Amino acid sequence: MRTREAHNPASNESRGTKVLLMRHASAGERLPSPAVDRERSLDEKGRRDAGLLPSALRDFPIDRIVTSPHRRCLETVEPITRVRGLEVECSEALAPDGDRRDVLRLLETMPDSTLFCTHREAFERVFDGEIAAEKGGTWVVEMRDGRPVPVEYLPPPSAAPRPRTARARAS
Repeated sequence: MRTREAHNPASNESRGTKVLLMRHASAGERLPSPAVDRERSLDEKGRRDAGLLPSALRDFPIDRIVTSPHRRCLETVEPITRVRGLEVECSEALAPDGDRRDVLRLLETMPDSTLFCTHREAFERVFDGEIAAEKGGTWVVEMRDGRPVPVEYLPPPSAAPRPRTARARAS
């Protein structure tokens, strides 16, 4: 997977920019030190959800992927980058200890077709604890005058109901 540092283009000003804000997929329990935890990989459930993301997000235009540089975030978006042929951009603003202002600036300045992958702590900071996301869950977020407004929640792919197809019965 190719990665590079995220670059912020000019601001989207006050238009209602919609982006996807995802929490990384399941990666088990937090490890004792931040340095070690940074390298924590997805667990079996997380790998399954990450593998389902390209299909789950197929109806959303995604031209950029910006993620925390932590391994679990990189592994979460890897199937999407592979299927869509995109390069991953990393930003420390999306790390668990990233600054709220930096996250908001990043969300506001990226184009509509951007998928962000981050951590529970970033959701808590950005939305003042008002909303949460399950591991592997995604919020469609509209930026209104520099303020993030959650519009729609997409549960993790393994939790989403599957379309049922009718099967013809043999008489």
